[in-house]
Order: sequence, then structure tokens, then C-alpha cells
Amino acid sequence: MCWSCNPYCGGCKPPKEKPAPCPACGTYNFPERKNCKQCGTDLPPPKARPTVMCLYIEKLCANPCNKHKKPSQDGIVKTCKWHTPPADLTGPAAGRKND
Repeated sequence: MCWSCNPYCGGCKPPKEKPAPCPACGTYNFPERKNCKQCGTDLPPPKARPTVMCLYIEKLCANPCNKHKKPSQDGIVKTCKWHTPPADLTGPAAGRKND
């Protein structure tokens, strides 16, 4: 974990989505906005993040941080407070590895 957490980094927790430019005027807007704060143009929806297999917890995660890139150092499967199961998986199969 870093000494000063940058919410856009993604090193120790899932990164926040970065502001994106308006297609009409180029003004940067936060992803929560539906309309441009400068010109009022409708903004495109934010891009969906890819679902990845998290090697740290050995489950699929829809909102990965950088922990997903390597297994835990002691070989024991850990838990992750940032784990987000994919929306398309529901019920008892949610979070299981596909064999």
C-alpha cells in the first residue's frame, strides 16, 4: 500500500474513473456527470472495465486493483475488501473459477 493514496492510481484499490473530455467542447467532466458542465451536451456513458481473474483471491473481479496481477506471497488465498463480482454472475456460481 502506498503512503499517500492517489484515487486514480489503482495500486492498492480499484482506481476511480478519470475525467473525460466533452465530445463537443473538450471540457473535462467527471464520470458522474450526464451533461457537460460547460456546454450542456449529453456525455457518452463511461466505458465498462474488463472483468479479470484476480490471482490474489482466485475469483473473477469486475473492478480490479493491481493486486489481481500476482498471487499472495505466502501461497494462501486471501480475501479482498475491494472484490466486486461480475454483474453477469449470480447465485452460487458467483465468484467461482471457471475450470
